[in-house]
Amino acid sequence: MKRCALLWGLVFGVSAWADSGAELAHINAVLKTWLQALEADAPYLLLDRGAAELRLMHGKAVMRSMAVVADSLGVRPPVRAMVEGRLRRFRPSTPWSHVSASPFDWEQNLVVDASAESALYFTGNILVHASPVWHRPGAVALQLAVRDLRALYRACKPGIALIVLPSGWREGRRL
Repeated sequence: MKRCALLWGLVFGVSAWADSGAELAHINAVLKTWLQALEADAPYLLLDRGAAELRLMHGKAVMRSMAVVADSLGVRPPVRAMVEGRLRRFRPSTPWSHVSASPFDWEQNLVVDASAESALYFTGNILVHASPVWHRPGAVALQLAVRDLRALYRACKPGIALIVLPSGWREGRRL
């Protein structure tokens, strides 16, 4: 009986040690990516999952700090994701209508600005949105307040990086 308990403890103890080792390797990879973003002269997004906060940053400067309403990125999201596009929820009044804007179209200015139903799409199929119309079960997404998404929508051009800090990145662990 004692041998079974000892064997059971060793199996789960080793797997917990391996998990913490993999976790430390992931945290180190994220911190390395963050240091590279600090040295680059470009804006980036930093998500601190422990603080439930998304920051628009440039170097060490915080340009905007936003609270995360809902986080469904999963246990270990990618270390770095890039903005691939800005999405707008648009449905023409007829299915045969062709959407095109002329250079003098006043509605073009509305396309550049975000609506409450806009979203940002990142590599790794990550979606940052404010409206529940984008919510899908099992989707990899972040939900922000509408005012925060509108600020990010215009500031985040394709190619801006999103760095995701895991929940326990500040905690020191000894092996």
